[in-house]
This record gives sequence, structure tokens and C-alpha cells, in this order.
Amino acid sequence: MNIPQTLPEIIRARQEIVDCESLIASIQGHCVHPKKTVYKQTGANTGNYDPSADTYWTDYHCRICDKMWTEYQ
Repeated sequence: MNIPQTLPEIIRARQEIVDCESLIASIQGHCVHPKKTVYKQTGANTGNYDPSADTYWTDYHCRICDKMWTEYQ
């Protein structure tokens, strides 16, 4: 494979990735993430010298659409 052929193939592949990621985001955006199918795990970063730096969060993972997100408190 020479360079002139390689670059267009890479550009095409990157566009396919963008298209697939867009499709996945659309599917995940339409999922209602039912409570029974969402894995939930809480986390914390406490014990800091400055208590105002303590953070708390919840990680979520929908088992239907495979969306993962974090919400900070």
C-alpha cells in the first residue's frame, strides 16, 4: 500500500467511525434506561486535607443500550 492510497482510506475509515458513533448516540438517546436495567455504583473522593475538595458521584451503565455516564453531586 502506498501513501496516496492510504490517506483516502484512513479518511474514509474515520468518517465511518464518526457515522457509527452518531448512530450509537442516537440509539442511546432514544433509550429510556429502565431502572431495572441500569447498573448504578456510587463513588467518593473524601479525606482530603481541604474538605471542600471532597467529591461524590454515581456511575451508571444501561445494560440495554450500553450507555455509560457519571453524575456528580
